Amino acid sequence: MKKVLTIIGWILIGAIAAGIGTGFFLYQSNTDRAKLVAATEEAKRRSEELAQGSKKLAEEANTKLNTASEEIRSAQELIRQYDEEHALLAKADPLVRTRTSANWKEWINIPLGYTIRLPATFGNAGNELLFDFDWLRIQPYDAGRESLWHAQASSTGDVVYFVDGHLLVGTRGNTWILRDQSGASSTMLIWAEPKNIQDERILLEALATLTFRR
Repeated sequence: MKKVLTIIGWILIGAIAAGIGTGFFLYQSNTDRAKLVAATEEAKRRSEELAQGSKKLAEEANTKLNTASEEIRSAQELIRQYDEEHALLAKADPLVRTRTSANWKEWINIPLGYTIRLPATFGNAGNELLFDFDWLRIQPYDAGRESLWHAQASSTGDVVYFVDGHLLVGTRGNTWILRDQSGASSTMLIWAEPKNIQDERILLEALATLTFRR
């Protein structure tokens, strides 16, 4: 009987030891698994950070590239305008002041930075920015308005004048449409409908008195 109890005791001890060993193995296994899961999550997080970083760098590179391309296009357009301006200057007719215009009233447009002389009979129905002298109007330059006026007008040809360091570029006919141009930019748009030869003479004399702010 004693021998049987001894055997049973050893079996129980073995079972307990096996149970402890199995429990330790499960614990270790769970611990290793948790570490592996944590490592996997960390690797995934780093991978996502790197992907986001690469995406951000790519977006920044694309933005810089687009900005550079736009700057190149702007510079090329500016060069084209300067070349066009030089070509126009070569064929421009200079406007020379007459003695008569020296006695005309001087109108000063402070916002646009120019002055012009006109006979005393001319009155401004506009304001300090937009001059309206009946058949002669001078307003801030607007490319859309210029195109509209040209579409509505009948012209006899292109004209280019030069006065006080600025070009006056446009068309003449029943309606005159001119813009000033200097440094590849424009500030004023001129519209005129001279009623007769006398009005045309006055218009050219008036344009010859233009001065521009430096």
